[in-house]
Amino acid sequence: MIDRLSPKSWLAIAIVALVQTVVLAGMVYGRVTLLRDGREIVAEVIPVDPRDLFRGDYVILGYAFGRGQVPVPEGTRRGDRIYVTLREAAPEQWEVVSASADRLPPPDPSNVVLSGIVDYVYEAQGQPPKAQIRYGIESYFVPEGTGRALEQKVRDKKILAVLSVGASGEVAIKALVVDGQRVHQEPWF
Repeated sequence: MIDRLSPKSWLAIAIVALVQTVVLAGMVYGRVTLLRDGREIVAEVIPVDPRDLFRGDYVILGYAFGRGQVPVPEGTRRGDRIYVTLREAAPEQWEVVSASADRLPPPDPSNVVLSGIVDYVYEAQGQPPKAQIRYGIESYFVPEGTGRALEQKVRDKKILAVLSVGASGEVAIKALVVDGQRVHQEPWF
């Protein structure tokens, strides 16, 4: 069957393989660039109750700047892209300055802007809407057999997340800091 393919068929197969390779290389390059060149911030992690038997060992991470306390513009809906500006209130503690549907430069160069997706909008009578935001940094896969111990460290507030923030607001977990030691460094690819 393979011997019977025409030169046009071989050309089509080669083009498809090339396009798939370019797409995959672009994804890897984007991740490497973010982890290598992004601004590094360290954020306090708050406990979340994780359970999933099918995904392997991982730790669920929560952040104060994503947990239903983010004031969002009127009309914001679940699934909307949102840009949240943060400032460091104390070492490793980042708080929300503002949120916008548009990517705006931070008012202060020491602030950072994270791009996220609205997970849920809370609307109380006479109050501006607030939302829970997902940034894509809420779970972190760890070596087999270490997940439960790390979950306990999260509950004991002994874990910090080292985050890499790109110029576009995308964010990735670069490493975890456990009891003051930088561990579980994320490989670039």
